[in-house]
Amino acid sequence: MNPVVKAQLKEFQKNNSDENLSESEFFEVMSIFAVENGILTENIDPFSAHLRGTEFGVDGIALIIQGEICTNTDEVADILAVGKNHSVGFHFFQSKTSESIDYGDMSKFLDGVYDFFNGGKLLESAQVADLIAAKDLVYSAASKENPKLKCFYCTTGANEISAPIAKLIESNHARLEALSLFSSVEIHLLGAKDIQNAYRAATNAITSTIEFPKAVTLPDHPSVEEAFVGFIAADQIIKIATTEIDGQTSINRSVFYDNVRDFNPNSEINKSILKELEDGDFESFVFKNNGVTVVAREINRKSDTFTLDDYQIVNGCQTTNILFLAGANAAEVSVPFRLIGSKDPEFISSIIVGTNKQNEVKDDQFWALMPFMKNLEEYCRAQDGEAQIFIERRENQYRDLPIERTRVFRPADLMKAVAAMYLFQPNRAARDYRGIRKEFAGKIFEANHSVELYHLAALAAYKFDFVIRNGKVDRSRGIYKFYALYSLVRRLWTTPNLLDASKKNQQKLISEIKTILDDGDKFVRHVEDVSVALDKIIASSGASTREQIRDYIRTESVVEQFGKQYISPQN
Repeated sequence: MNPVVKAQLKEFQKNNSDENLSESEFFEVMSIFAVENGILTENIDPFSAHLRGTEFGVDGIALIIQGEICTNTDEVADILAVGKNHSVGFHFFQSKTSESIDYGDMSKFLDGVYDFFNGGKLLESAQVADLIAAKDLVYSAASKENPKLKCFYCTTGANEISAPIAKLIESNHARLEALSLFSSVEIHLLGAKDIQNAYRAATNAITSTIEFPKAVTLPDHPSVEEAFVGFIAADQIIKIATTEIDGQTSINRSVFYDNVRDFNPNSEINKSILKELEDGDFESFVFKNNGVTVVAREINRKSDTFTLDDYQIVNGCQTTNILFLAGANAAEVSVPFRLIGSKDPEFISSIIVGTNKQNEVKDDQFWALMPFMKNLEEYCRAQDGEAQIFIERRENQYRDLPIERTRVFRPADLMKAVAAMYLFQPNRAARDYRGIRKEFAGKIFEANHSVELYHLAALAAYKFDFVIRNGKVDRSRGIYKFYALYSLVRRLWTTPNLLDASKKNQQKLISEIKTILDDGDKFVRHVEDVSVALDKIIASSGASTREQIRDYIRTESVVEQFGKQYISPQN
């Protein structure tokens, strides 16, 4: 194995030491991480995309919708329920620690990809069955554009492509195109240098250098190291907002707090602005546009040259995308620009809220800015060993820290666990958590709530995913996740009011649940007991396929039966 890749792999293994994987399996996950988070600039858990079985020719599948990884129909339906014309991508991975590209392995990989979309007879496992069902749901939803397909074959060699391999890629590209299922098909072969650079990009804070002439210094502020306002050439905006793969430039999603995936090229406003640029009306842009705001943790200035470290575009998603689409037509455009250097997360949060009030920003994003979330983040991060959890209030905020990726929780992930455990909604947590959020908006993430309870919810969700990923519980049990979390609390507490209960009662319950979570064998038995109870309930329903079972356990009647048959006998 290439020595640099081997060193990076060693670091990756150390940062994810709780995962029970062989070296080759770790390389598979590291490859997914490097490609998704480094090259494609997504922000996903690579272990969620990794196939742990012996699937034919494929090591990983990532179904990405609006920047979110989906592993089953619940997660797909949850995202598709919000808005229309979602961006969808299917990403396939095969990784080999060998330094050469084997024709047979490459052929099997592409056969596996083709099979996934054409019957699924070669790829057989519960995990792939969930993904195929999720794929079918994606295609059943109306959309203006077909999904994009990207295939990545990774090795640790020099990435030299022989004539037979090149012909194999060409023929399979044509075969996949002939399915008429994709807006584009890409097949990439990545070697040691590609993996090295991608891994560095995935783990390092983003840095860029721009030219910002005639920058005006803004007034002093106790939370700001330095800040500037003025106008900047459009090509400098494109420079800080894009990335490159195989010579092709694309938008770098990781630099946008205001979620670049919400850009809508079909909106009449965006189309009219783009039309003006295409018609040559460059002078008007600066008068009509609100501009772009960038916040950086550090700014180094030399004359008109500014180097930005760990920056985010917190306002200007639509503007940036329009300029990118305009290409050469934006060459003479000037853009209103604000550059703020600050290390104060609370002040940065206030900037994000202030600059986005005129835009439709996701509730999940504003959740992350609530004072309670800051307290929770600090509490979870300060826990020792197995209890440590990282609440990701800002996308990619932990990308340059050596931490276990599976311990990172977004507010949306936390909400689902809280809905199951404390709101007694295990049937709705997976698919209808947005409905729960609306219904319980004034009852969650309140300033007076216990950070320990929310930490407990995140820890329980992490522990469940861990026993599934590491094969301590069969993957087929994964669909029972929120019932397993729900029953941890429900067997000890009868009503969904624990968040507002006395501290004494909360502490008592937290202590009892932790005795289960801290003992791996006890928690595995708990998950198995819950699964057996649900299996019995499902057996009498006639539901047989995984999708029928998913639909069935989302009903209130199952919650009632589960309470009578599993919870009540224990009380």
